[in-house]
Amino acid sequence: MSKPPSSTVLEFDPNLSILRCVLVVLLAGCCDEKAIPREVEALYSSAAKERNEAALALARCGGEASRAVGRLGQLLYDQNVGVQSSAAYALRKIDTPEARGILERAINAKKRKK
Repeated sequence: MSKPPSSTVLEFDPNLSILRCVLVVLLAGCCDEKAIPREVEALYSSAAKERNEAALALARCGGEASRAVGRLGQLLYDQNVGVQSSAAYALRKIDTPEARGILERAINAKKRKK
């Protein structure tokens, strides 16, 4: 089997946090229920990377992570856009009536700002 031309080889930079987060979601599609309390606590971290990764981890837990809905709602207004996006994704995956209500209010608030 021949090696592909070097022009088709992609370089991987493990320091790219967005790529790392995407890989976490794609490769680890199951919830670690025992980790939920730790991930909820990480939502309060001063480091955006930790808040982002915690939101993505909680998204994998779906409704089992419903205790995080309030904090995830607050993170929709985080100063880091990646954290905002991950919080919205987690709320959508948790998909409880409370999570849907928080998302709907956030969307309506953004529409009113325009």
